[in-house]
Amino acid sequence: MTRPQSPPDPYGRPQRPVPHTSGDSNRGALVVALIGAAATIVAALIGLFVQLSGDVEQRASGPSVGGASPASEAPDTSVVPRSSVPPSAPAAPGGSEGTDATPAPSTPAAATTTVVTTVGLPDAFRGRWQGYAEEVDATRTDHYRVTVELEQGALREQVGSVHYAMEDSDCYGTVSLTAVGGMDQVILGESIQSGNCVTNGRITLTLRPGDTVDFAYETIKRDGTRQSVKAGLERVA
Repeated sequence: MTRPQSPPDPYGRPQRPVPHTSGDSNRGALVVALIGAAATIVAALIGLFVQLSGDVEQRASGPSVGGASPASEAPDTSVVPRSSVPPSAPAAPGGSEGTDATPAPSTPAAATTTVVTTVGLPDAFRGRWQGYAEEVDATRTDHYRVTVELEQGALREQVGSVHYAMEDSDCYGTVSLTAVGGMDQVILGESIQSGNCVTNGRITLTLRPGDTVDFAYETIKRDGTRQSVKAGLERVA
């Protein structure tokens, strides 16, 4: 027995099937292609960034294997220029070529005047010396004859005598060897034994050409002033 079919609804709208067009499939393929292209571009950008980062690290760390970095092309200021380095000492005479000769240590130059304290009176000063002296002080100038006689003697020993022949007094004394300056200068200590003269003084004799000596006397007078006498003496015996 069949169920009776209901009559159609006169007010219902007919149902239309949804049409499927080819434009929808094309649009989906385009989206997939765009996504793939974008992924390719992103991958390329990442690779370029990694490569640039490696180049920066390589430049910062130093020269590469294939060549020098720009920093290595700058001159090294810590190296002393060749022109400022003193030349090596020449080889000693008779030495073999190609060997380095050690330079001899330099020695200081000797002083022009060396005081020798281990010898006696040089022979060149032995004898009798005589001449006229000039003594200048604040009040007057005196001239008188000076005679010095010297003989051999050691350091700090008496080596002779001295005589001052002045208008108002004659002074006699002895001289001892105080110091020797080379072979052309001696220093004598004077001690007056008689006459109106200062008791102690110092005499410096310096040899000059032609058997002459320069006579220079210095002392302190009783009033505290300095007395200085100069003379040129000749050998008379």
